[in-house]
Amino acid sequence: MSAAALATAPLERPRRSQFRMLLAQTRMNFVWYFWRDGEMIFWSLAIPVFFLVVFSFALGMGSAQRASAFLVPGLIAAQVFSSGFWGVGAMLATFREKKLLRRVYLTPLNPWTFFSALVLYRMTLLAMQATLLILAGALVFKVHVVGNPFAVLGILALGAATFVALGTVIGALVKTAESANNFASVLTVPLSFLSDAYIPINNFPAPVAHALRLLPSTQFVDAFRGIAIYGEPIWHYAGWMGALVLWMAGAIAVSARYFRWI
Repeated sequence: MSAAALATAPLERPRRSQFRMLLAQTRMNFVWYFWRDGEMIFWSLAIPVFFLVVFSFALGMGSAQRASAFLVPGLIAAQVFSSGFWGVGAMLATFREKKLLRRVYLTPLNPWTFFSALVLYRMTLLAMQATLLILAGALVFKVHVVGNPFAVLGILALGAATFVALGTVIGALVKTAESANNFASVLTVPLSFLSDAYIPINNFPAPVAHALRLLPSTQFVDAFRGIAIYGEPIWHYAGWMGALVLWMAGAIAVSARYFRWI
């Protein structure tokens, strides 16, 4: 083995070790929080599909297909909000209150590997939810995703990263699990109804609609719907994507300043 190889080998082994630990921790997150909890499977996978079917018929006004085309991306976006605020933010606060973050910090497991595994778990679950909603929309209501697959995945990844970052602000600033869950509820539920996810934003008075379009949730929902369902080019939403990046950067800055592991 060359001198250069000998020099880099000690660095490669820890990197491979951390990657294996990341995968192992992600798998354990699924075991602990998903597979062992039948209610979690029901609420995470079955309920969004149930809402899609019920809301499509209830709000369709004679055209369940048109309503479903509006609701599929809206419900996926609502799962993105939930993943960020509840799945990351509230869970981090819960871990801190139970002293789990302290125990992780004192173990050989890199704290950021632990955090990354939590995010990877939530993003994998989000991918499962999105897939089920898209399949339900296609099979039941003949709604199809016609946008460029890379553009669809790109805007979905950007939205998920933005709301994970916003969720970490809850985990950084809120001291108790109960308060974190309350904050997550106060943010997730109203945003789902006020951000063009469940109800067309044009139904609101014009000044209210203009104000609501400034929300990162509305910017993400409309960009995701336009790209995925209507096949619009991703550059059409460059301004809103830039705004999402700014929201994400601001949230990361706040979290980095105030987040504590112990």
